[in-house]
Amino acid sequence: MKKSTIAVIAAAGTAAVAAASVPYFYRQSTDLAASHYVFRSPKVKGALEGFRITQISDLHNKEFGKGNCRLLALTEAQLPDLLVITGDLTDSYHPDLEKALDAAERLAKIAPCYYVTGNHEHRMSRERRERFCGELEQRGVRLLRNEAVTLGLGSSFRLVGVDCNLARTDMLRELMAGRPAEELNILLSHKPHYAKYYEQAGVDLVLTGHAHGGQWRLPGVGGLYAPGQGILPKYTAGMYRLGDTVMCVSRGLGNSSFPLRIENKPELVTVTLRGGARMSGAPGQK
Repeated sequence: MKKSTIAVIAAAGTAAVAAASVPYFYRQSTDLAASHYVFRSPKVKGALEGFRITQISDLHNKEFGKGNCRLLALTEAQLPDLLVITGDLTDSYHPDLEKALDAAERLAKIAPCYYVTGNHEHRMSRERRERFCGELEQRGVRLLRNEAVTLGLGSSFRLVGVDCNLARTDMLRELMAGRPAEELNILLSHKPHYAKYYEQAGVDLVLTGHAHGGQWRLPGVGGLYAPGQGILPKYTAGMYRLGDTVMCVSRGLGNSSFPLRIENKPELVTVTLRGGARMSGAPGQK
């Protein structure tokens, strides 16, 4: 067989494989996955038993269907008692604030919704960020900016929120100081690689994102790269036990500067609170 013929066949084969792969790679970034975890603690009592928190993280202006109809439908199907948005609702490289605001407004109609900033919000100019955050609150999303609120539901818990880059400062310790020992405290913070600061502050449950699931995930290995953690990152998805602190890391929903996911579909996380001995986790997670 002539070399030219072999080259043509090889090129055709490569093209066929590439064409066959397109639907796979497309679905990896557009199919939505719903992940469910249980957080157990003796601090979960009374009306908090079975309380469901659904987390939206790292949307980066992405739309799942017109007006985010698929994301909204999946969120509503989780029957959340509370919605939390853990940063990067918009994207600093391709900002579309109106799209982000519209998504947040629609989500806030499903359940009470709380929000903390991510690194992409902090890349905005201060004026633009303040305008964006103010507009979010006008549309029904409660911004937690270095503050704690007590939510009363027969039994109460404290919801704490810190700005993206302040979780590793005295700010978090100050927010946690003087808390009642018997009261459950849940932290919203964007970056999982600040894990030691969450543990040192004595947080019970932390909800984070930012790592995008490690972007490409391999069986037995996990994620390959995450911002702030580098190659083979430690915290990319699921539940992690850090002493008396449990951290839940969402794989996130959108993409930013790196647009391709592999074995790492966009994820909506729901955590159910249960009483009893402290434990957490799901199969295959740390």
